[in-house]
Amino acid sequence: MKRIVGLMIVSGILIGGVVAQEKGGKVKKQESVRQEEVRELMKSGFSNDPRFAWKLNQDEAQKICSQYPSRESMPASAIQKVIELSTSGINYPQWGIYWGDWKEGKKLVESPRGGRFASYGFSDNPADKGGNCYACHLIEKGMPGGTMGPNLYQYGKRWNITKENMNSPETIEKLRIVYNIIYNSWSAFPCSSMPRFGYHGSLSPNDVANIVAFLLHPESPVNK
Repeated sequence: MKRIVGLMIVSGILIGGVVAQEKGGKVKKQESVRQEEVRELMKSGFSNDPRFAWKLNQDEAQKICSQYPSRESMPASAIQKVIELSTSGINYPQWGIYWGDWKEGKKLVESPRGGRFASYGFSDNPADKGGNCYACHLIEKGMPGGTMGPNLYQYGKRWNITKENMNSPETIEKLRIVYNIIYNSWSAFPCSSMPRFGYHGSLSPNDVANIVAFLLHPESPVNK
């Protein structure tokens, strides 16, 4: 019964759109998706829709991960192969590793909009993006977050990044390491449940650089 009710609620949200309140208390219905497309998708099932076919095809790294019940059970050779595959596909901003805009990174970290259902061909603004990082991490003091991933509060301080050394070669290398993790988490943690944001195109190289800045910059609230 709970499952049926849950599906009804989801269907209602997808088909019904969004309700917004205008000035003066008047309620206006705003369509967030194209209704006919959603109805057809709900009827056919996601697995039969060609726009979702790419989600059913595993890349080489995924095929390796799927052979084992956990990373702990993987042989060293398999772990190394996943790391090599994941690292080789990392793309950097056109001007290389740099300090991004931590304020823009904060917006991306807080936004849950990236990778939503509506982004797969049903949104009038498919460019919506975000990391939804608080779903899995505690990051900023006073902000609620998840505990599936590691606690990232004062992450930059733990990397010993200060105003005085933030542009040193050693610090830029630290930026690169964290950038790689966010762009493709499997480059450091093979078969992790953390999304491979850059690899799948959910976030651009510049987006990733901004998130890295939010986590590591001395002026970011993360490190206060």
